[in-house]
Amino acid sequence: MKNSFFLVIPQQKNDPQLLASFTDDALRQWIAELPTANPGLAARLFHELLGELISVEMPAAKRLHALELLRDSFYLIDDYLRSRLIKFGFPKGEGEKKIFGLACAIERQFTIGYWSVVKDLTRREIGWLQGKSTALAIQRTIRGLSRIVISHYMMSYPVPDWIWIDLHSLYKLAVKLDKAGSKVADQGGMFSKLSSVEESYKQILLLSLAYPSGLMQKEFQLVYEFLEKISDFLQIETKPVAEQAVQCAILMDEDLPPAFLLNATQTDRRSDSAMLYLNLTKLGKVIKQADKLCSKDEARFSSLEVDKNNRQKLSAELFDYLMQRWQGKEPQGTVYFADRLDRYVAIGLETTYDLLETGRPGLETGLEIRAETDSERALSCNFDKEGVLSIGSLVSFRKIDAMPQQRSLGVVCKILLPKQDCKLIFEVMVIAAQAFPVAYQALDADSDAERKKALIYGIRDNEGEKSFIIMDSFRLKDGDLLRMFMGHENFPIILNGRRNIGLGYWQFECRRILDDVIPTQNKKKGYDFI
Repeated sequence: MKNSFFLVIPQQKNDPQLLASFTDDALRQWIAELPTANPGLAARLFHELLGELISVEMPAAKRLHALELLRDSFYLIDDYLRSRLIKFGFPKGEGEKKIFGLACAIERQFTIGYWSVVKDLTRREIGWLQGKSTALAIQRTIRGLSRIVISHYMMSYPVPDWIWIDLHSLYKLAVKLDKAGSKVADQGGMFSKLSSVEESYKQILLLSLAYPSGLMQKEFQLVYEFLEKISDFLQIETKPVAEQAVQCAILMDEDLPPAFLLNATQTDRRSDSAMLYLNLTKLGKVIKQADKLCSKDEARFSSLEVDKNNRQKLSAELFDYLMQRWQGKEPQGTVYFADRLDRYVAIGLETTYDLLETGRPGLETGLEIRAETDSERALSCNFDKEGVLSIGSLVSFRKIDAMPQQRSLGVVCKILLPKQDCKLIFEVMVIAAQAFPVAYQALDADSDAERKKALIYGIRDNEGEKSFIIMDSFRLKDGDLLRMFMGHENFPIILNGRRNIGLGYWQFECRRILDDVIPTQNKKKGYDFI
């Protein structure tokens, strides 16, 4: 690997005075004085320092040592910038786009630093001592490129040209030098403080196979870190995997991520040497360890922040999502728009409730927005407001010639930004063909207590008719009793089958019960001595 079209090393200058600022003591002092309490200033200073570091001539060992000293500060600043990107949904505003541009610039500069070390060390015969540094530099370069890929996934942007071919080429270089399996220290690892080039390469391959358009922004880094734990179950083969029904191939000479082949007989005109295969059969062992790898307390679409101390486990829903994707099954919305008619779309439970309750169109008030059908599964829409839609958003929609009350209900399961502007293409997993507005309150609440909004729908199956209620309260549990208000009626219900179906929304099967069979509930009182 002689050159990189993405990690372009700037022309390096001989500047003894600038070089002196990168001595061990000077750099440690600079890091200690970095104003981390002011992230904006810290990011600017770090950006400028990296620009100087990659543009000055210095020995490879010295540059590698400087990068390793700066690594903790890099993670601190980059993680902060990323946290600003995932606060809101799509479409993104100009402020978030500027933050994204800065984050990518810093990630790219930092990775160029390691790539220049790789290039220097591999120009000539590698000695034993240089071999350890070469493995470290290649691993760090792959990690850096992976970080750039994840940042683009978070914004639903396409991965920049040449990144994938750089990743493939770095892995091939490590194999050629017999360094692919060499473990190096990696303090950034969540589960292990040692990592190899091959493990880091497999992590980003597995993430790309998780169909990024179906993951929430906050899930990318979470999943990437989780993959560190299971990367050993993925094997890279030189031939198709006999026991694997759907082959997954890597075109090593192409600027493409790995992809599942449509059928077993699909071939490529390029030589076999340009193609590797991913053996995913051992991931079945991961499924058997679901109880150890999943957290029963975490819900994929919960509006609560993920507990950083419990990031070793995924929610059961996210775990199942990944297992489906690694079988080659693309996440898809319901086939619901075959007529190709436009729809009026409303976002959120409260907006949908108001439209159903009042029966008035929401175009003039901005509660609805017109969307075109992009395919039989997808809608496309230009949004005037920023951050209105995310994976897991609850939406309702109706045909343009339908009454405002004739609304179907669904959850967004895929988002695409084909031109990185305000036009979103999104697919919806339809929950109900028709929903109805209801309200509820605690069973022992006073008659004038505030009623909370909810939606209800019914289905018929082999067991008969069932009713389901959707609400935005995560505090309710199975077995809770509520009083539901529907039209001019009100009656007690019992909740069961709790499910987190959307971003901040919970669904229960609800069953009406008679007033005279309600168990006695004692009101909890406060301590009388307070």
